[in-house]
Amino acid sequence: MSILATVNPERVARAALLSVMFVVLATLIVFITQGPARRIPAISVAVLPQTPSSGLREFSFVESKAGDVEWRIRAQQAQVFDADAKAVLSGVHLTMADAKGVQMTVEGDDGTINTASKDFVLSNRSGELALIFKEGYTIYTTQVAWVNAERRLWTDAPVRITGPSMEVTGQGMDALLATQEMRIRRNARVEVY
Repeated sequence: MSILATVNPERVARAALLSVMFVVLATLIVFITQGPARRIPAISVAVLPQTPSSGLREFSFVESKAGDVEWRIRAQQAQVFDADAKAVLSGVHLTMADAKGVQMTVEGDDGTINTASKDFVLSNRSGELALIFKEGYTIYTTQVAWVNAERRLWTDAPVRITGPSMEVTGQGMDALLATQEMRIRRNARVEVY
């Protein structure tokens, strides 16, 4: 009589199942006892308020210097977050002016403004913004930001500038209004006609 003939298949299956359960249990015990030392500690992230301090229709924000309006943002609607000194805008119209009058206008779908620093960002959900200058130049881009302390308009997005008998395209732009300088950051291409 052979030893294999006396081995019960049910006993072998139970022994195999018991062995697998033992290995899984041992692995869990090792992970639980040594695992927390290897884990990355959780970091806390500040949570922005989910509800605005106030909601407004016909929002207007004006920056003036020596009694003259430098720029004005109007929005059809705004959600103001006082704790963050921020307003989230929709249906935005921006006008920039100097002592000679209105110099540039642009309309966008969305915007945000920091009510303390007076920096803002404007964008369209689809299509391009058109920054229309009194001198006959228009800048087309998808998003533009303003740094109030530097009086600088900028974008990292593609830009196209059209004007009297010329067109400039490129990637990114800086426009310093105080010195009336403009710089295309990369891949600048000029066509004169």
